[in-house]
Amino acid sequence: MSHAIRYLDYHCSVSKRQILKDINSFAYDPQETSGYHGDLTWHEDTVYPNRDEAMAAIEKYDRGWYSDHAVPYKEGRKKFYLVKVEWHC
Repeated sequence: MSHAIRYLDYHCSVSKRQILKDINSFAYDPQETSGYHGDLTWHEDTVYPNRDEAMAAIEKYDRGWYSDHAVPYKEGRKKFYLVKVEWHC
């Protein structure tokens, strides 16, 4: 079985529920689980000034396998979430 990691960007207007629904649409192995089996933690205390700093923050939060994180960042005046997910595929 393979292991996959993906970084996804979502506009802040997309709800957490919709983001999880999107993740669940691809990040699972039906032979192993019935849905997304990662551990997504939302870090909303800091809005990072750009995607690169958001990526660096996620790297600091990462504890290893299935340590998934979401952090907000800005590009210009727009706010986004950068979401890191891992799963078996």
